[in-house]
Amino acid sequence: MDYRIYDKKQLLNESINRRGGHLIFTLFFKINHFSFAVQYEPNYFISTGLSHFNFYALSKGFEEFTGTGYRSIFVDNCKKISSYQEVKDFLFGKLNEKIDLEKVSSKPIQLNLFEM
Repeated sequence: MDYRIYDKKQLLNESINRRGGHLIFTLFFKINHFSFAVQYEPNYFISTGLSHFNFYALSKGFEEFTGTGYRSIFVDNCKKISSYQEVKDFLFGKLNEKIDLEKVSSKPIQLNLFEM
């Protein structure tokens, strides 16, 4: 499956349509030229207390984290993740396991001025 870049409007519409009784938070992040979205569903499985993150790439650069532009992450300690900052810290920790965001985001961006 090819790497896919998702659209912000599409993700917002999908979260509204599939909510079905679950609480879904859709958060958007931008670090220099990297953009991604996260849909966080606390208590995804009420019986077990698992929470769920849907990661969507809104730009290139996350190929080491997800080969398709999408990644599903389940969390069993959802009581520790209850605010925007805690969601951000958890997710950046997961990303930094595969991609050194500080190192990559500090690299200069090479712009192509001419097409061949």
